[in-house]
Amino acid sequence: MAKGKSCTFVQLFTNSLLLMKVYELAFTKKGVAGLRLPCIGGKVFVPLNEIVRLEGRRNYTLIVINAHPPMLVAKTLGLFETELSNSFVRIRRGCIINLLHTSVGHDGLVRQKDGFAAPVARRRAKQPALLIQAA
Repeated sequence: MAKGKSCTFVQLFTNSLLLMKVYELAFTKKGVAGLRLPCIGGKVFVPLNEIVRLEGRRNYTLIVINAHPPMLVAKTLGLFETELSNSFVRIRRGCIINLLHTSVGHDGLVRQKDGFAAPVARRRAKQPALLIQAA
């Protein structure tokens, strides 16, 4: 910004959204996509294929990682939904699953390899089955 010029709220808001997007999704030098998450000792890079699911907890998101303890991040589930790849599907209001760690049951539940089972929302019932068959 030039000296003496003021920023409008819209400019500040869009600039902060751009910073959030750059902050969320990152790539390693080898091209592996992942999320850079804040941690006590700094930031931790988690590859997308290691993330099992994301669960919404009001204004927080619980990120369940394969073979690691879950992480609680102070960002909403909606921010993560826009940043994640096509292998992630939002099956209901409070849950985004990774299709790489998922199988579909005939009883309307989505089951994951770690034993987690969740019902699929009525309006999204057709979407996960089609994506799992394609994957």
